[in-house]
Amino acid sequence: MCLTEYDEAETMELFKQEGREEGLEERLIRQICRKLRKGKSVSQIADEVEEEEESIRAICDAIAPFGPGFDEEEVIAKIRGQA
Repeated sequence: MCLTEYDEAETMELFKQEGREEGLEERLIRQICRKLRKGKSVSQIADEVEEEEESIRAICDAIAPFGPGFDEEEVIAKIRGQA
């Protein structure tokens, strides 16, 4: 019989951390979507959200194929690899 040690508190904390990270990522994507709709450039968006321009450009590149009427939920799913 093989027993492994299981720390429920530690495991739950890991799940919480993953959830927080996903929430922050989703919030950032939504912010970028709103700023793109306002016609802002990648460099403006990066400056306003205080993130690296490369990261913002990657998200903007993922949004581009959706066209001007993009749906934020679809964009988030694509970026997370679910679409």
